[in-house]
Amino acid sequence: MSQTKPKMVILADIASLRITCVGFQALVEEISKDFDVVACKFYSYVAKRNRDYNEYIANHAFDTFLPSASRRRNKLDSRQIISAVEIANSISANAVAVNAVGLITGEGDILPVLNLLKSKGIDVYDINTAEGKYKDMYNGFINVPVSALRVGYAAPAIRPGQKRPKPAPAAPAAAAHHNQRIDDVKNILAKYKK
Repeated sequence: MSQTKPKMVILADIASLRITCVGFQALVEEISKDFDVVACKFYSYVAKRNRDYNEYIANHAFDTFLPSASRRRNKLDSRQIISAVEIANSISANAVAVNAVGLITGEGDILPVLNLLKSKGIDVYDINTAEGKYKDMYNGFINVPVSALRVGYAAPAIRPGQKRPKPAPAAPAAAAHHNQRIDDVKNILAKYKK
């Protein structure tokens, strides 16, 4: 008799963690060792900017949401929060058997969502390159390797609760290059101004 894996839904704000589609697929493959990933929802998704995701999303019939104005103000996409609440409510209505939610979120206050999901018996996992300030509230952490991020994008250096590193000292100013011709021209112009 085989034991079934717990079912997980991944709610991914792909603007907060700029992971490539190849990196995301590898992440899902890794998560699938312990969970049955039944759905993914992508927030802050722009088809032109996230071209590498288009075919993957279409092949799996995953949901996508355009960037939200609320995300700019709150650092969280309000639709991601709404999706989490809908999952919690579906558990209450016995509509969907989801055991876990994986969250890729911005740095806003996700604590009320964590509390709601956990109160419904849903395990919640932080998916990121480093644990955030609510690490004790999650049931677990799923590490995203920095190599999975888009080229030219580094993970945020400062996570909430961390101290900002001191800036590097400024380089000494280069000595002014002396050019004799410029001095000669200045002298000639000075004679004609008199």
